[in-house]
Amino acid sequence: MKHRSATLCAALVLSAVAALSGCSSEGDPVSFAPKETAKPEESNKAGDVRMPTHPREWTTQRELPDGTRVVRTDLTGPKSGFTGRVWAWVPKQYGKPEYKDSAFPVLMALPGAVGYPTNYFFSKEFRLQERIGEAADKGESLPFIVVMPVLNANKDTYYDGSDIPGQPKMGTWISDDVPDLVRENFRTYADPKGWGFFGSSSGGYVGMKMVLQYPERFSVAIAGGPDAAPDSPLWNGHPKEKQENSPAWLAEQLIKKSAAAGGPTSSPSSSAKAGSKSSPKSSPPPDPSTGPATGHKVAISFLMGTKEPKQEVAALDKLRQEITKGPIETRVTSFEGGHDGYKYTDTLFNGDLKWMSDRMRGPVAAK
Repeated sequence: MKHRSATLCAALVLSAVAALSGCSSEGDPVSFAPKETAKPEESNKAGDVRMPTHPREWTTQRELPDGTRVVRTDLTGPKSGFTGRVWAWVPKQYGKPEYKDSAFPVLMALPGAVGYPTNYFFSKEFRLQERIGEAADKGESLPFIVVMPVLNANKDTYYDGSDIPGQPKMGTWISDDVPDLVRENFRTYADPKGWGFFGSSSGGYVGMKMVLQYPERFSVAIAGGPDAAPDSPLWNGHPKEKQENSPAWLAEQLIKKSAAAGGPTSSPSSSAKAGSKSSPKSSPPPDPSTGPATGHKVAISFLMGTKEPKQEVAALDKLRQEITKGPIETRVTSFEGGHDGYKYTDTLFNGDLKWMSDRMRGPVAAK
């Protein structure tokens, strides 16, 4: 599936870069926490609110009509050793006085195909930030901090969001370095319910993989047209490591841990059948009380077009049937169309972002 989307994603990257021309504020420096630094071990009175510890100066990428800005910075990951670019956006609520002591939920948006050297979700072509802001104003979404890192180490291949032996540690880049950068610069929750993913194609796969691999860090993923298993050619010669980075294996370990901790052995799932082109239908969310008594519960929504390759759909359906139990909740939202980053983004705003928001923590205004 990653191979099929490479041409599409290359076009999206080019359009994303072109869309930035003429932005009068582009290049302006921005800092989001010049007076709110804290020691890494400190948290404020809310208990699980992590205050910024080492804010940096970001560069403006583009300015939105509401005055908010998409910004960028270059990061050399202390743990992965990889150097790549990260884009970010904070909603207008972040700067309001009543939220100055509150954390905000983080949505990491990951692109499809190679995802290097850029991330097309920062562009006005997708209007991801504008639409999240509009949805938050309508009560259809939490006001997310949106973080958009480079997904892979070069333009030649993809890394399945994993530390493949002998290769740049792109798993650690996504799981550790980028979240650490976010914590250094913004008010975030320690609770995994403050962290989620939205991804297209290979980005959807990586988001799904991350919540299964690190449920103590991330809780929800919306995966648009993801692969069902790792398929980077870089895994050749490393079958054991490849298996241990597959969603099926990771889900099995999570289910076993939940059962050992006294959690349930089954979990209801919900699915959304194909609806109209603009309004996919979704079933009601399951009772949250079905989560394990201890441990972490995760939720994954698969966005699948009616024209996706049948073999890919069958593989993903098989995976979903295997993993939907215990602490793992899944659902499928269908839409008219094929493997398309624009379609996944449109579908996100037809119910799935609200579904995600219902499972995550939002900011709390001061009384």
